[in-house]
Parts: sequence; structure tokens; C-alpha cells
Amino acid sequence: MIAAHVVNAQNKHLYETEFDEFLRRRHDFFVHQKGWRPPSPDGREVDQFDTGAATYILGIEDERVVTSARLIPTTKPHMVSEIFPHLCEKSGVPRRPDWAEWTRTYVVPDKRSSGLRGTLTELCCAVMEYSLDEGLTAVGGVQETYFMPHHGALKWRAEPMGMAQEVNGEWYIVAYIEVDERALASVRKILGIDHSLLVRRGKQLPFMEVDRLEKQTA
Repeated sequence: MIAAHVVNAQNKHLYETEFDEFLRRRHDFFVHQKGWRPPSPDGREVDQFDTGAATYILGIEDERVVTSARLIPTTKPHMVSEIFPHLCEKSGVPRRPDWAEWTRTYVVPDKRSSGLRGTLTELCCAVMEYSLDEGLTAVGGVQETYFMPHHGALKWRAEPMGMAQEVNGEWYIVAYIEVDERALASVRKILGIDHSLLVRRGKQLPFMEVDRLEKQTA
């Protein structure tokens, strides 16, 4: 079972080794395995959304970062608003302080499972727990369509913002998942747990405070 460490601009200095590993794992997955981006000279995958507004959940097991998630307030520039707004023809691009975009998820090869009680579901549980703790009402974003049946298996309510479209030979959809106690209870039941997966170390700014703080200091 993973320990899901919450990392943001305030406590990232406590995770220098783990964060470097996270970026290298991202490079392995999104560059070498998925071919989404050209190789980086330093072997780390970083994009324009890795800013101080981002919160990361690093799934650590046996002293390795085996999975991850990146959460960004939809009030800030995010992948849907800047790259995939055309996939939101039904509901428009979300820009709400209580909605978070969830991107940059991977699972290392030896921890991938075809079953439902695996590392990916553990990460989903951690993301739902964090989102609920932070007062969010929805979390999601652009994703490959094969994630939608997984959401359904977790008994999560995922609302598409538009129709699925093919991009570079793969099918993508923008969808946001409803955050509530029922959703957390459902995934915990599947995993057979009743305890928190989150680890919070050091100072952390509440997720929805990022945008408010920047407006106050602008």
C-alpha cells in the first residue's frame, strides 16, 4: 500500500530526492513510453504547468515513488484551458476555485495491475481523500478514454465536458469527477481500508488559498 505524500511549493524542500525521482519517472513514462514529448537533456519531464500553484501527490512504497498525481486549481492556467479547450464544447472550460485539474499520473511498470485493487486505485483513493479534505467539489481533466470505465468501477460519478476526440492516434476526453464522502467510501471499500493514505509534512498552504493569496499580493 502506498503512502501518499502531499507536496507543494511550501514543503517541496523536504522532498528533494523524491521529487527528482518523480520527474525522472515522468520522463520515463511520458517521453519514452508514451512519446508525448521530446526527450529532455537532464532526463526530467517538466512542463509549463509545474508552477507554484501545483500540488503533487507522490505515492511512495518501499522507498520508491511508484505513482503520482498533479493537481492545479482550474482558476489558474491548466492543461484543459491552454491546450484542450476544444474538448469542452458541451460545458465550457472549467474555471472554479473548488475544481482541480488532475494530470501527470503514472504507475511504474512493476506496480501496474489489471485488477481493481492495485496501485492506480490506491492513488485514486489518495486524490479523492485530499480533494475532500481541501473542500473541492470536483477533480479531473483531460484523460485517455480508458480511464472512464475505471471511474465507473470505483462507482465514481464522472461528468464529461464534451465528446471524446482522437489526438495523435489516441482517444481523449475531458471529464471531472464529483468529490464527496460517498466516492471516498466506495474506493476505500474496494481497497479494504478504513484509514488515511495521506502524509503531510511541513508547512502547506490550503489548495484553494493559492489563488486567493496571489490575488492579494498582486
